[in-house]
Amino acid sequence: MAKRALLIGINEHLIPGADLRGCVNDVKNVSATLREFFGFRKSDITQLTDIAATKKAIQAGIRQLVREARKGDTILLHYSGHGSNVPDDNGDEADERDEILCPADLDWKDPLSDDWLRKTFDTLRSGVRFTVIMDCCHSGTNTRAIAPPDAPVKPRYLPNPWDLMATESRRRLRGTVTGELRRSTRSARAARDIVEAKLPELLITGCRDTQTSADAFLDGAYNGALTFCLVEAMRQARGALTYRELHERASRTLKKRGFDQVPQLEGRAARFDEPVLN
Repeated sequence: MAKRALLIGINEHLIPGADLRGCVNDVKNVSATLREFFGFRKSDITQLTDIAATKKAIQAGIRQLVREARKGDTILLHYSGHGSNVPDDNGDEADERDEILCPADLDWKDPLSDDWLRKTFDTLRSGVRFTVIMDCCHSGTNTRAIAPPDAPVKPRYLPNPWDLMATESRRRLRGTVTGELRRSTRSARAARDIVEAKLPELLITGCRDTQTSADAFLDGAYNGALTFCLVEAMRQARGALTYRELHERASRTLKKRGFDQVPQLEGRAARFDEPVLN
């Protein structure tokens, strides 16, 4: 039974003004925690950071992680970076939008959509314990501007060209952001932060649909607020906690540190009380 992880952290982007500050630190902190408390070896962990984290490289890494996993294996995908949305590719105008991740070489006309992620995750062999952590924004409904480089907190949401045009024209994009990564309904996610859904993976996301995930200066260094709190909870428990406990501890720490974002835990109910990354 093998353990493998793919850790992606993108501070540097080819789009001017889009850079973040805490994503590479997230990768370093998660990697150290996996090795110290969860039995991962250095060779078990693949890291993709900054300009190396292109769309092609991210897709290749995720495909390999999923394809090589066998029954009894434990695998982890952790993404720290921007999220955004684009007009869906089934229509000819921006009345519905699909969620995307933002590689370093983001091309708005050829994005890395969560539709692709969903199709890839669904090829996972049965009996593999798969955990996915997304420390980014999804719908990004609370922001339509890029924060200045010296802002104490930056949202991990990258406004797309359609957002910016809508703001400048004082018009709003119609419709709502849609997504395939999560299979729960918006109403279920609005009512509770631990949601049962038929997913092959156990999914942890940085915030509710109406919130943004923060990139912030914490304890002397820049980090993603979600990842920082998850790592702190894992270290305090020395790795001995369930996913439900991890969610509860991270949520409390985020609130204590003044962040509004509330992490979401989604997956099959039986996994909520399993040991983390066991």
